[in-house]
Amino acid sequence: MDKQIAEKIIGLTKELGSDAAEVFLRAYTATHIEVKDQKVDAFDRARDRGAGLRILLEGRLGFAFTTDLSDHGLRTLAQAAITNARSTDPDPLSAIPERPSGPYQAVSIYDPAITSLQETEKIARIMAMEREAFGVDKRIKRIRKASGSFSESETLIQNSYGATISFQSTACSSSIEVVAEEQGESQAGSDFDVTRFYDKLQIEEVGRRASRKALDLLGARSIDSVSAPVVLEATVAQEFLSMMASGFSAESVQKKRSLFLGKLDQQVMAPILTIYDDGLLPGGLGTAPSDDEAVPMQKKTVINEGRLLVFLHNTYTARKDSSISTGNGMRGGFKGVPGVGITNLYIEPGRCSLESLISQAGRGLYVTEVMGMHTANPISGDFSVGATGFWIENGATAYPVREITIAGNILDLMKNVDTVGSDLRFSGRIGSPSLLIKQLSISGK
Repeated sequence: MDKQIAEKIIGLTKELGSDAAEVFLRAYTATHIEVKDQKVDAFDRARDRGAGLRILLEGRLGFAFTTDLSDHGLRTLAQAAITNARSTDPDPLSAIPERPSGPYQAVSIYDPAITSLQETEKIARIMAMEREAFGVDKRIKRIRKASGSFSESETLIQNSYGATISFQSTACSSSIEVVAEEQGESQAGSDFDVTRFYDKLQIEEVGRRASRKALDLLGARSIDSVSAPVVLEATVAQEFLSMMASGFSAESVQKKRSLFLGKLDQQVMAPILTIYDDGLLPGGLGTAPSDDEAVPMQKKTVINEGRLLVFLHNTYTARKDSSISTGNGMRGGFKGVPGVGITNLYIEPGRCSLESLISQAGRGLYVTEVMGMHTANPISGDFSVGATGFWIENGATAYPVREITIAGNILDLMKNVDTVGSDLRFSGRIGSPSLLIKQLSISGK
């Protein structure tokens, strides 16, 4: 990404009469590989490079994007943004952020090892993951999908107020789903890992973990309906936090689509819960020196000991609430304008191990997977989802269970968190440790 391209675009918008302009440049490359039976089943490489342009003209906001970065393409881009602005109504809340008063913080989110990684090594490692999964036990009969992804991107944001920031980032991931079979019964197990740095990517271990999960579920049965303590494994707790994430957005609040509407400064969760949105988290997938409006990233305490402290803002929503941006202006790429999104949203871990949470539950349910979370209502917070896991007796897992449903309201669930685990884990931008819930409705046979 060439800074001269951004400067040229801004210069063109000035020539055409804009009052302010912002250029968002991004180049992105990603490779996705799938392996089946030690052969490459799919190999996809995607590349994207272009510029998004926002301009202000007499209180009107105009936007356009292009993948043509030639001189002709840049002039066409500037003219399109001006034309689009003239066709919109004035909006006093529309703004382009001014230059930040302080410096951007340095973050570590780029690994040159990923950019120099040979395709042969990528394929070999994913094949090794498949072999490791099969090698755990002879009862592992099938692997539905073994895959890995490797990506790099470069971003440059510059505006006519003098704000400018550029950074590079990388990411890689591995995932697998296996099937264990015994005496006519089959159970699936899956696992994944995702990180910014290649030497931290667990590939072979992901294969082994998935197989152990499938094997542990063999012999699973249903249980009678009951209300009992429930331990949510970290990846399951992440899904519940993800369900709430949109509710922390000021945009959702302003549109009256938030679970937390009217609850600012109120106790909304158990006092042992603290939730952060941290755009500077070392190695986080949502970490960067700035958001997608060139506003410096920061760490925000969203929930402090159960109390809701802040909503997340971009520049537009902040002006609407007579506030300031929290550095949560997020885009899907250069082809769109910023909305409000999370950076790295996570529950602060406690000191108890997962084994300790299961022991404290005494008699109840340990949930390792939920199905149908997309059916939960993020505005009311009501949920009813399928669950798989293990029944707990005398503080230890007794046997695997399936064909059950857990139901309730997400805020009631979060108010009933009794203990927070120490095993913080991230799936993308959402992180959580395991949680012990005092009581939850479980529907069985």
